[in-house]
Amino acid sequence: MAVGEVSVLKIDKDFNLHRDWMRDYLWLILTICQRYKVNVVSVRICNSRRKGQHFYIQITPPVEAELANKLQMLLGDDCQRVAFNQARIASGLNEWNKLFEEPGTRLRTIYQRKDNSVIVGG
Repeated sequence: MAVGEVSVLKIDKDFNLHRDWMRDYLWLILTICQRYKVNVVSVRICNSRRKGQHFYIQITPPVEAELANKLQMLLGDDCQRVAFNQARIASGLNEWNKLFEEPGTRLRTIYQRKDNSVIVGG
């Protein structure tokens, strides 16, 4: 059974990315996605439930689940999560790409592409 396409990449980092490193990480996201002919629309973050941060990367065009999981791995997603996601995709589970947040968690936009300009926040 085929799994649907993905328009949001989800990255689980088990540490808090230092503010000084954020611009470099955004560059990495944009570069890797561009390599696979995927445009980044926005990047949003929040603290994870247990430790670290979660990144939500809105992309266009949507990609197949296998490529989404590969991009997430290349962008530093938790290795165990990548392996679980591979198994979920192989079994045809459409809800393979889960991150868990505390109720009421607000995402903070750190990158937004608008028309031909780029806005980078902290």
